[in-house]
Amino acid sequence: TGLIGIGMGYFSFMAWFQAMGSGMTGMGELIIVTLLAGGVLSIIRFNGGIAYIIGKITAHIHSRRGAEFSIAGMVSLANLCTANNTIAIITAGPIAKEISDKFHIPPKRSASILDTFSCLVQGVIPYGAQMLMAAGISQVSPLLIMKYLYYPLILGICSTLAIALAPGGTERRGKR
Repeated sequence: TGLIGIGMGYFSFMAWFQAMGSGMTGMGELIIVTLLAGGVLSIIRFNGGIAYIIGKITAHIHSRRGAEFSIAGMVSLANLCTANNTIAIITAGPIAKEISDKFHIPPKRSASILDTFSCLVQGVIPYGAQMLMAAGISQVSPLLIMKYLYYPLILGICSTLAIALAPGGTERRGKR
């Protein structure tokens, strides 16, 4: 993309490198927040908090489908609280792994659910970085943009249907 931009005269070679440096600086901040979230999660796990959460969540789940919906809900809630899908996945990931193991959900499917639902929520929250940037560029309220969010709406419907209509999703725990 940089070479195309230079070739079409949108920016110079030096401006391209400045933009890359700025992007790396922004990622540095995300790395620090990610490390802090990982550390806090380790402290919670060490003190039994993760086991407690898993026990509370799985006490009400009786099928693989229910487990998949609980993973989707968990990562969605984490993203609502943090407004960052990377942090939401890092936070919910270890819990999702244990739930997936308990209910025989393949790792790829669990990862897909984590990623899809975190992106879905990130795309619709009015205080998320993407929405604030779009609102700033267009100089309107993020709430005015929300009625045009067709992609996240379709993604949410399709993802929910993929869990609800998946074959074998109603089997009881322990019967495999």
